[in-house]
Amino acid sequence: MPLREFHQVPVPQVLDFLDTLQREARREAHRKPGQWVTLVVSGLILTCVVLCLVYPEPVPQIAGFMAFWMGCGLAIFRYSLRFGGRVNPFVGFEQRTRRPELVAVLLRRLQRDLPADGTVSLKLRPEPIPTGPGSLLPPAHVPHTPAWTKVDAWLELKTRLVDGAHLRLGILEKRRCQIRARPAPTKPNRLKLKYRDVLYVELGLRVKARRHPKLATLTEAEARRCVRLPDGVTFRRLRVSADALRLQVQVREPWCARLPKGVSYRSDGKLAPDEAVFWRTRLGWLDASRLLTGLLLSLYQMLHVARFPLPPSPPPKAIPGPLAKPERGRKKRRGRKAV
Repeated sequence: MPLREFHQVPVPQVLDFLDTLQREARREAHRKPGQWVTLVVSGLILTCVVLCLVYPEPVPQIAGFMAFWMGCGLAIFRYSLRFGGRVNPFVGFEQRTRRPELVAVLLRRLQRDLPADGTVSLKLRPEPIPTGPGSLLPPAHVPHTPAWTKVDAWLELKTRLVDGAHLRLGILEKRRCQIRARPAPTKPNRLKLKYRDVLYVELGLRVKARRHPKLATLTEAEARRCVRLPDGVTFRRLRVSADALRLQVQVREPWCARLPKGVSYRSDGKLAPDEAVFWRTRLGWLDASRLLTGLLLSLYQMLHVARFPLPPSPPPKAIPGPLAKPERGRKKRRGRKAV
C-alpha cells in the first residue's frame, strides 16, 4: 500500500477519507469467502444439467460426468472453507483498519483543540508493507543473513492547535526477524523464523518561548514525573528546550486502535457474536488511542509544571534494619563444692 500524503487539508476531508478506507475493509471482511468460485462452478453445473436435458447421446453422459466431478470439487472447497484452518476474517479486517482508525480517533478527539478552519498535514500508509511489520504474510524468500530488520514509518501528523502550539506525531514500526536452523530427520534443512515487532511513538510540541519563559529551566527529572505510561510501554527519550518538548516511547506488546465499548469477558456489548468473540480474546491488547492521548496530556502537564513547579518529592523512607538480639546473661552453675 503506497504512502498517502495530505498537505494542509481540512480535518473533515481527512476524516471522510479515513472513514472510506474503513468501510471498504469492513465490506470485504464480511463478504463470504469463495463466493465467486461457488457462483461460477454452480453456473457450470447448471449448464451441464441443461445439456443433459436438451441434447441427445452421448452429450448427456459427458455433461453428467463433468457435473458430478465439479459438484464434488465444490463440496470439498466449501467444506475446507467452513472447517479448514482459514484465517478469521476479522483478523484481516483489524489489520487493515487499525492504522486509519487510530488517526481518525485521534483527530476527532483533537477537534475541540483545533481552530475552526484548522488544517492537517498527514502522511499515512493505511496497510502494512507485505512481509513487513504488522503484516501476517511470511517472507517470500529467506535471505542468507541470520537476522534482518524491516522499518515502516507509516504515520506523520502535523497540525496547529488553538493555543498556537504546533503538534507533531510520528509512528515508526520495526520488525526484527531471526532465522534458526531446526533440522529434523525427514527435513535436514528446516528453518524456523521468529518475528518481533516494536512500535516507536514520538510526540513533539513546539510552543512560543515568550509564553512559557520558565520552560528552559525545567529539569528532566521534573518533566519525567509528568509522564504516565501504561503497562507494556517503555520510556525511551525526553527532550526539553526553551520552545519545544519531545517525547518518545516504545511499545512491544500487541496493540489496537481502540477497544470497543461494552465488550468484556461477560458481556458482548452491541457487537455481533463473531466480532465480540474476536475482541474478547484480545482484551489484553494496548489501546493506542488512549496511549497517544495520555502522551499529549503529559506534554501539557510539563508546560503547567514549568509555570507552577511541583513540590519536591519526599525522600524515600528508610527501611528499619533487623533488631539487635539482647545479650544473654551468664548463669551461675549451682552444684556441690569440691571438697
